[in-house]
Parts: sequence; structure tokens; C-alpha cells
Amino acid sequence: MSENKTGIPALPIGRYLKYAIGEILLVVIGILIALQVNNWNESRKQSRLEILLLKDLKTELEFIESELGIVAAGNEEDVQQYITIRNYLNDNLAYDSSLDSAFGVLDTWQMPYLRYTAYRAIKENGMDIISNDSLKKQIIDFYEFDLKMLVEDMGKWEWSFNQNTTQRIMITNVRRHDSNYDLATPNDFEALKENDEFRNFLSVLIPVRYDHIAFLNHTKKSTLKVLDAVSTELELRQ
Repeated sequence: MSENKTGIPALPIGRYLKYAIGEILLVVIGILIALQVNNWNESRKQSRLEILLLKDLKTELEFIESELGIVAAGNEEDVQQYITIRNYLNDNLAYDSSLDSAFGVLDTWQMPYLRYTAYRAIKENGMDIISNDSLKKQIIDFYEFDLKMLVEDMGKWEWSFNQNTTQRIMITNVRRHDSNYDLATPNDFEALKENDEFRNFLSVLIPVRYDHIAFLNHTKKSTLKVLDAVSTELELRQ
């Protein structure tokens, strides 16, 4: 071999090294390009998924905003009925059958039926799927603070007050109509005028309900802010 008798022409060492280095560089460049293409494809998949999740979230927020508005308006109507009862008591007015509907809603409180499907889907995919950090924070704050406070604080208080106070007041003083459970009549309306417990009950119920209606409307405004932010993000991405 040292005398070049193998039949294979000798390859100068310098050319061999250049050839080997060139081959290595081509392999490395190929790998880098493949990785870049793979990353680009993954990024596109993540982007498409993010847009789909944001579209679902937008639909969910639209439902929540509508539901909060309907519930707030319904509770407002009920509170006006409570005020009518209080005015009749304060003004020492004779009972009128129109009060049957007011006493019929004395123990009712509407809570919104909220959807969390889209938000849970985002959490399952990891909150970092939302590439806009500001929007991500806004979404988290809305679901984990505003809605949680609505359900955990306001909702539980209403449930507790209804079970421990309102139902006892109703059972003791009011009878629902057999033919229409939406209507109710006090057992003795004149006695209610002198019933301090019943009057105190109204004095607590009315302002608390107003506070809760205010919070429903506040949450509705928060929903609109998040909805606008999500809509803006979708417009920029599409």
C-alpha cells in the first residue's frame, strides 16, 4: 500500500479532510433544516389550535355575557316586587291580589348557568397555548376570579340565606296557590305589618339583592372586556 500497488489511486490527505468536513457540514445542515421545518410545522399546528380554541372561547363568552344580562334583569324585576310588598306594609295599605305574584317570587333567586368548556379545553392544552401574554392573563383573571367570586361568594350566600332564612319565613307566613305555584298569598297580611322579623327580613334581602345584581352587571362588563380582547386577537391572526 505504501508503494501504491493496491490499484487504488492515493488521495491527498488535505483533499480527504476537506471532503470529509464537507460531508459532515452537509449532514449537519440537513439536520438543521429538518429541525427547522419540523419546528415550523409544529408552530403552525399550535397556531391553528390556538385560533380554534379562541373561537370556541369567543362563543362561550358571548353566551356568558347574554346569560348574565338575562339573569340580572330577572332579579331586578323580582326586587321591585319585594319593594312593592314593603311599600304596602309601610303605607298600611289593604291587601291587593296583585301582590300574589310578589309573594310568589319572594324565595326565588336566579343564578346564571355558566359554561366552562372552552376555558377547560385551553387549560388541558396548557395556558401557554395562548401566545399573547396579556390576553392569557385577562382570560385567567376573568375565569379564576370574576366568575369564581360570582359562584363561590354570591351564589353560596344566596343559597345559604334562602335555606336558613327565606324558606322558614315563607313556610311560616305564606301559602302558595294550589292551582298556580308561581303565586302565593300571606296567611295574615295585617299581621305581617306588625311582624318585625318579616320586616327585618325584607330590610336585609332587598339591599343584598341589589348588591348582587350590581355584581352580576359588573361581571357582565368584565365578560365584554375579555370578549373584545379575544375578538381583537382573532382579527389580528386571521
